[in-house]
Amino acid sequence: MAYGHFPEHPDDSVGGWMITLLLCWIPLVGFVYLLVLALSSASSPSKRNFARALFVWQIIGVVVTIIVLVVFGASIWAALESVRY
Repeated sequence: MAYGHFPEHPDDSVGGWMITLLLCWIPLVGFVYLLVLALSSASSPSKRNFARALFVWQIIGVVVTIIVLVVFGASIWAALESVRY
């Protein structure tokens, strides 16, 4: 690195990460914030990768939740139908 040359994306501070995590925990605000971080070229590469990884985990969580609801919903429906008759 040359003298007087500033890095394009300086290291993120602890406070910056604390705000990022706080905003991610708020349901609708967190989704929009992660969308902005993941698709924006202005955010730091570490936060962009974090947002993309968190989106992958959210997609996995939604798919697993749907599968569990379908499986248990079908079994509860079958149990209720057998009790009814």
